[in-house]
Amino acid sequence: MQSHDIRRHRDGAIDFDFYRAQAAALRSQAMREAFKFKATFKYVLTTLALVVGGTVAASAPANWL
Repeated sequence: MQSHDIRRHRDGAIDFDFYRAQAAALRSQAMREAFKFKATFKYVLTTLALVVGGTVAASAPANWL
C-alpha cells in the first residue's frame, strides 16, 4: 500500500491553492510541448508536399503543362 503526503494548511485543511498552481504549471508545460510538436509537424508536412510537388512537376512531360 502506498502512502500519499497531502499538503495541508496549519489548521488541517487541504491546500487546494498549492495543487491548483501545480496543475496550472503542468497544463502550460503540456500546451507548450503540444505547440512545438504541432509546429514541427506542419514543417514536415509542408516540406514533404514541396518535395512531392517538385518531383511530380519534374517528371511531367513538357507538353503536359
